[in-house]
Amino acid sequence: MQKPNQLLSSQYKKTPRSTIQDNFIGCLIGGAIGDAFGAPVEFMSRENILSKHGHKGVTEFLPAYGKTGAITDDTQMTLFTAEGLLRAHVCNSQKGSTTWLGCIGHAYQRWLQTQSHPSPEYLTVSNDGLLWQIHDLHEQRAPGNTCLNALSMAGQFEEFALNDSKGCGGVMRVAPIGLFCWRGQEQFSLEECFNLASDAAQLTHGHPTGYLSAGAFAAIIYQILQGDTLKEAIHCALSLLQQKPDADETISAIQMALALSTTKSEHALAIAELGEGWVAEEALAISLYCTLVAKDFNQLMNISVTHDGDSDSTGAISGNLWGAIHGVEGIDKSLIEQVELGDTISDMANDLFDFPTWNSDLQSSKEEFSRYIEKKYPGH
Repeated sequence: MQKPNQLLSSQYKKTPRSTIQDNFIGCLIGGAIGDAFGAPVEFMSRENILSKHGHKGVTEFLPAYGKTGAITDDTQMTLFTAEGLLRAHVCNSQKGSTTWLGCIGHAYQRWLQTQSHPSPEYLTVSNDGLLWQIHDLHEQRAPGNTCLNALSMAGQFEEFALNDSKGCGGVMRVAPIGLFCWRGQEQFSLEECFNLASDAAQLTHGHPTGYLSAGAFAAIIYQILQGDTLKEAIHCALSLLQQKPDADETISAIQMALALSTTKSEHALAIAELGEGWVAEEALAISLYCTLVAKDFNQLMNISVTHDGDSDSTGAISGNLWGAIHGVEGIDKSLIEQVELGDTISDMANDLFDFPTWNSDLQSSKEEFSRYIEKKYPGH
């Protein structure tokens, strides 16, 4: 396999970033850091975390999967979500013959195969492009059984899961949809962003709470980039949820997070009221609460993973939110330097920001640039 930098060329280094581009990078890097913070303690109780790591809990990267700063399936699937969107854009720019959800589903099949699980034999999967060539993404980092099973049984790339799971595996991976849809506002309204994220989650999670929570999360990211405060963005997402059937669980969880954020409750007690994060609405609510109350990124990392339950997912979602609000400058630089695949994650965030500028080049005579992009994000 090629190393990722063999796909890249210094000829295509970007111009100095804009402030909003820093928020794109911050969103994906922050999520990866949160994922890596929670990875070593994902299956531990808060009591065991404190016993093993001290009374403050997790305050720095701890070893997991044989390294420090290791990401899990949460960041893997986040990257494959982004790749599906970018490949769909390239394909549509040149052929106009694919769908956003189909390309996301196709990307998830590539991820499935990196986890040593075959895709259904009747699906033709293109194993190429940027992410497939990154060796570290072929490591198994506690992938969720719901995702593995749903994708292994998919009849087509856009087929919704038939299970009744509302696990957090749908919500933890859709931040790129909020970024992509906001950048492509000519094609995606806020509600269309919500719906695409919901559909992407429904590829693996069939319970309405599992996929509506994902829609709400992507919509919140979209509205943050639009200039809303986090509370304003949350209220926009609640307005959308109130129009959807079967949204009561998600609405109640978000409202509880908002209410607890205005109290002086001890953080650990407030998080315990919200749940453990194994299911979608709890993971989203915990992450919203932590982002609302944290004074800085390091405190956010500490409180979002030092609890019973699914620490890597709540850390990842919290990091996505913080990065979207505060940008890469609001994140501890030493953590950025240590997190696994940081350069690849930043590169993909830049592409999520830059993709609208590719159109004229992909359709023009700039053949060298077109070949570069097509190699990075080919076909489906």
